[in-house]
Amino acid sequence: MNESENPVLETMAAHRTIRRYAQDPVPGEDIRRALEAARMASTSSNVQGYSVLQVTDAGERARLVELTGGQPQVAEAGAFLCILADQRTHRLAVESEGAALAPNLETFLVDVVDAALLAQNLALAFESMGYGICFIGGLRTNLEEVDRLLELPPDVFPLFGLCVGVRAEDPAKRPRLPLEAILHVGRFGTREELAARVVAYDEEMARYYAERGAPGRTWSSGLARKLSKPRREGLAAYYAAKGARLR
Repeated sequence: MNESENPVLETMAAHRTIRRYAQDPVPGEDIRRALEAARMASTSSNVQGYSVLQVTDAGERARLVELTGGQPQVAEAGAFLCILADQRTHRLAVESEGAALAPNLETFLVDVVDAALLAQNLALAFESMGYGICFIGGLRTNLEEVDRLLELPPDVFPLFGLCVGVRAEDPAKRPRLPLEAILHVGRFGTREELAARVVAYDEEMARYYAERGAPGRTWSSGLARKLSKPRREGLAAYYAAKGARLR
C-alpha cells in the first residue's frame, strides 16, 4: 500500500505548522473526540503521566501571548491547550495504597515521553478532522509566570502548548532531513557521511528560505543561532520546585 492509499500516512505527510487562524472556535465536542482517540497513545506501564489544560479565558490567553514570546496565534487560534506531565494523579493513586510516591529522573522522563506521545496523537487527530495546529515550545520561556497565571497545582509540569483552529493560511511544505541522516541500520555511518548529508540539506533549505524572502539562511545557521548558547536555564529549578526530581 502506498501513501496515497493510506489516509493516515496522507494526513501525516500533509502536516504544516499553522500560525494564522480564522476566528472560529473549536467546538468542545471536537476537542473531546480528538482526546478520546489521542489518549490511546502508547504509555509506559499504563502510567498515563499527562494532563491537558484548555485555556478558555481571553485575558489569560492574551497574557500567554506575551509569556510565550509574542506569539499571536496563542490568542487567535480556535482553542489553546497546555500539555503537561502529571504526577499529581500518580501521587493520589500511590497514597491510596498506603505507599509514598518516589519520583526521580526516570519517572519525570516517563511522564514527559507519555505527554509527548499523547500530544502528537492529539495533533494528528485534529489534523485528520481538518484543523490546523501549532505546538508552542515558548510556553517554557516564563514558566513561573505561566504557573501563577494558570494556578497550576504541585506535581503538574507544563511542557508546551498546542494551538488548534481553522486554518487561515496554507504554508508550503518545509523540507526535512533525508531519511539517511536519521535512519541508521545496524550501525551509525561515518561522521563524514553525515556531514555530506547535512551540506546537501543546507543547500535545499537555502533554496526554501530564499523563495520566502530570507536569502542566506540554512538549517545549520539556524541551529548555530539557537543552540550555541544555553537556553531557559531556569527549567530545572522550576520543575524541582513543582515536585519533580531530576536525579
